[in-house]
Amino acid sequence: MPGLRWRSLMALPDAVSTCLSPPVHYMICKLGFEKKDIYDINDIVSENGEVHWQAVTEHLHYLESDQSVDYVKSVQSLGPICESINLHFKSLTKEQFVVQYSAWFRWTNYTELFLEVFDVLQYAQATQVALGLMKLTSCLERALGDVYLLIGKDCPFLLRDLLASEQLAVVFGQDVDWVSYYRHIF
Repeated sequence: MPGLRWRSLMALPDAVSTCLSPPVHYMICKLGFEKKDIYDINDIVSENGEVHWQAVTEHLHYLESDQSVDYVKSVQSLGPICESINLHFKSLTKEQFVVQYSAWFRWTNYTELFLEVFDVLQYAQATQVALGLMKLTSCLERALGDVYLLIGKDCPFLLRDLLASEQLAVVFGQDVDWVSYYRHIF
């Protein structure tokens, strides 16, 4: 009886909680929360909203064998940085967020999306937060592609390749070239 089998699966809504493999689920959902350090937001972001990249890159770890990124140690070390940024954003009113950060989003030509996602991050459920972050990623990918096309042709199809491109390093400077280390994540 095929219908009986389907109904029994429907009765177990939590039977499939994730499509991620256990190691990937652990890295994404738990590893970054293991360390409980809190960092002063002023050590990470300046008063006018600029990221102190050196403070972030100090938390990248490398394998001794071939100097490639040790993703486990890096995620574990960057987790508290991300939590400090999260707490900072949650402490801001929307008006404070607009005053401090909206100028940084103009180049994307979609400032209102960042303001919408700010609201979602303040109060929403995990699925809404995930959807908001996916929308931001799409917006940033499009905007970065537009920047790429200012000086290059044939924009890379994958975000990881776009982030690692020399064209973006030329426009944004070598200080943000650290994102190329993470191109294998995307």
